[in-house]
Amino acid sequence: MSRTVLIHGFSTGIQYSFLRAAHGFDAGFSAFASDIQEGKVSVFRWDIKENATFWQSINPLYTFGVYRREQKIVSEKETHENLQKFLEQEKPEIVVCHSIGCLLFLEYIKTQSLPSSVKRVIFNQADTTWFDIELPLRIEKQIQSKTLQFINTYCPWDPTLMFSVFVGGALRAGLVGIRHSHIENIFFALTKPYNLHTSAIRSKKFRDWVIR
Repeated sequence: MSRTVLIHGFSTGIQYSFLRAAHGFDAGFSAFASDIQEGKVSVFRWDIKENATFWQSINPLYTFGVYRREQKIVSEKETHENLQKFLEQEKPEIVVCHSIGCLLFLEYIKTQSLPSSVKRVIFNQADTTWFDIELPLRIEKQIQSKTLQFINTYCPWDPTLMFSVFVGGALRAGLVGIRHSHIENIFFALTKPYNLHTSAIRSKKFRDWVIR
């Protein structure tokens, strides 16, 4: 069992030729790597695993295709059932979701019951729309009774989510926050270079804030 579980985001299982390796056991949550190795934190894997050729790796249409396939996966009943089994097994207190993993969680709670062990849900750079977030009544009651805390961390200079706005046609919750009275929005600056979209989950500061 793990006190904290992580639900990763987009394209963590793709080997992009020699340009980028597939993410290993931490699924890109490198700030939590030692916690995962020690068994304090667990990762729910749902990603597509395949090797992209060099030409696929530099072709944005291939990456867009992976994105569309993973959008389908996060909405599938089998994925939700697998997540349910995982959470029941781990009995976590904290659930951290990144990017499209946040959409997976929102789809999951529409049909599955969140284990009573969960006390805090944290979204980071959520690839979901900033409005019309529907929380099931049971989740809203848990928040109102203060048995569950729901937090969305966001930062407006995320280029990956800016592209998602272009694709999806609406602002993303990871850029501007979520418009919902029962979700707390907290600004968390993305500062680590190379891939700002994963800056927080590679940050010790974010890790320490989550596991506090």
